[in-house]
Amino acid sequence: MRSKDRSGDSSRAPQPALVVQKKDFVDRVVAATGAKRSEARPIIEATLEQLGEALSAGQTLAVPPLGRARVNLEKDLRGGDVITLRLRRKAAASRDVAEAK
Repeated sequence: MRSKDRSGDSSRAPQPALVVQKKDFVDRVVAATGAKRSEARPIIEATLEQLGEALSAGQTLAVPPLGRARVNLEKDLRGGDVITLRLRRKAAASRDVAEAK
């Protein structure tokens, strides 16, 4: 018996995760802002570091338009932390992201 996904369509097979590497993420931000890569990169890296530290501390992040992220489960496995997040987004924000693909 297949479990239903949130859209209610149980016939879709699971898809492999699409991974955005940090380099690609930086490139996307640079393209979206028109900033120079040499100026944008340290700001982006500091932002990502602060997001990681907040999540590691168990803090809830409220970062529109990304949404509200909170730690749902945390485990220490093989020398690294595994953090499962619950991300709540407004329907319009998730629709905008899907349309941008």
